[in-house]
Amino acid sequence: MGRSLLASHVLCRDSGFEDFRERLNDLFYPADVTPLSGSDGSGGELRGTRSEHITIGMMTFGQRTRVDPGRTPSHYHVNVVLRGSIEAATGRQELTATAGDAMVFTPTQQHRLLSCGNDARHLGIKIDRSLVETELQALLGHPLQAPLEFAFGFDMTTAPGRSWRNTLDLLLAESDSADGLIGRRPVRQHFERLLVSGLLLAQPHNYTEELLRPQSPAYPRTVRKAVDLIDARPETPFTVGDLAQAAGVSARRLQEGFREHVGVTPMTYLRNVRLERVHTELLAGTTGVTEAAGRWGFTHLSRFSAAYRRRFGAAPSETLAGSDGQDRGERKDLGHGGERTSA
Repeated sequence: MGRSLLASHVLCRDSGFEDFRERLNDLFYPADVTPLSGSDGSGGELRGTRSEHITIGMMTFGQRTRVDPGRTPSHYHVNVVLRGSIEAATGRQELTATAGDAMVFTPTQQHRLLSCGNDARHLGIKIDRSLVETELQALLGHPLQAPLEFAFGFDMTTAPGRSWRNTLDLLLAESDSADGLIGRRPVRQHFERLLVSGLLLAQPHNYTEELLRPQSPAYPRTVRKAVDLIDARPETPFTVGDLAQAAGVSARRLQEGFREHVGVTPMTYLRNVRLERVHTELLAGTTGVTEAAGRWGFTHLSRFSAAYRRRFGAAPSETLAGSDGQDRGERKDLGHGGERTSA
């Protein structure tokens, strides 16, 4: 990212080790934070922010430090190394992570940062266990039969890993926007669930095989349930898990059903419906671009504008400027074959 992460959320900087330890424990929860180079050294810098279910902290260590929170049965953790190196352990596994590497810690194992090097910097993301498991159940379409356990090392060089990091960066950028839509609770919840569902799809775990197993497409009636829900409430921050739960099938099956009967994924269909609603309002000339985009669920204006131009062949502002009842852009079908859905 082009700007400093969590620049609006500095909790301490160039402070003594005791202050650093106290603020770190306040942000996350009590842990054994031990200086490995002497207690008189610098603690470092800490930035952090919280939402309903996720806490994110960026730690820059002023000296080599050990952090041992013990077992954390109510939370999953993801650590992303930004600079330097960190030696970490979960259960009996150990690894050394350097810039660009990440680790995932599960509640069933005790995890420890054995040594965070002097001037090492990393992001720590604490996620409520209830949110992760609820989202997984929605994606699977049934209750969990065993505790969810992620693989330890998180490869962020893969396409899914990069996609998840992009989602995290977007959440961080929005968190630093004082007037951004992240201040609205439904938008925050959408970002939270997007980050969690992305983690479940990007990082291997004991349900990955089932989650990604090819399934027969959903019946048209099942697809119709999701389509009707989207058409009725496109401004709602739906996830694939939400739509699958409403349709009574797994997320994988719903996606296959949409591809067969609609020609696009559920989330693409949702975006297309939202774009249509914005387009209609702009043609009427009764609202501004930002207001219309926000009303129909778009939280990132530059991405919205790009998607709008691809769909209608004109910028949103151009449609608004020509709002005399003339459709300046080329309208496209929401699905395929000239029909919204055959379901």
